[in-house]
Amino acid sequence: MSYKRFKLIYKETIATILAENEEFYKIAVKAVLEARSEIERYAMRNPLFLISYEPIECDASGVVRRMCDAAKLAKVGPMAAVAGAIADFAVEKMIENGAKFAVVDNGGDISIFTDRELRVGIYPTSLAFVVPQGKRLGICTSSGKIGPSVSFGFADCATVIAENACIADAFATALGNRVKEDCNLEKVVQDFYEEFHDHVMGVLVVKDDAIVFAGEVPRIEESKVDPELITKL
Repeated sequence: MSYKRFKLIYKETIATILAENEEFYKIAVKAVLEARSEIERYAMRNPLFLISYEPIECDASGVVRRMCDAAKLAKVGPMAAVAGAIADFAVEKMIENGAKFAVVDNGGDISIFTDRELRVGIYPTSLAFVVPQGKRLGICTSSGKIGPSVSFGFADCATVIAENACIADAFATALGNRVKEDCNLEKVVQDFYEEFHDHVMGVLVVKDDAIVFAGEVPRIEESKVDPELITKL
């Protein structure tokens, strides 16, 4: 069964949504707006939520609570998980309404529920993850060289695969922060995975001409990555 590709641009959110039909896309859009509204309301009560680079205490539930919990595990600020948390919420609402296939790519942080094999490009390489059918997971990426998100590292891409995108997003930020200019990349990646393997399935880092991964990652194949399909500003 085929799917349709939709683009959503709203305030800071720039997302690509893959759905079986327009009805599921509308459900995803409604969920994104709902999640954003929840986050914005909480940020008005607790401005530290938006600016902290470290975990903070959150007296909240729902999407905000998920962000704070993920940030605590990854030892980063809660906004490090924002894109993944919103993507997860949208995919969950699509599933609740009967979707068998739902993908929300929120600026490179991807929440996936797939009933078919799915390829996810690894930018800026000519490689792709091959996600098998029947999977529900998150694939999220941080970069010290590409895009507007804050990173204190030098990775071209630091990608984390986890059971959901909120967790993957927070840990991708944490991983990217550890990739320094002259680091031993293999050691950084292996040490990170060994420290956090209870929370992440696998990790992959691209830096200059090197690609290093650890843990359980989807099969990787050569693949032509169409720049027009990359969700970015």
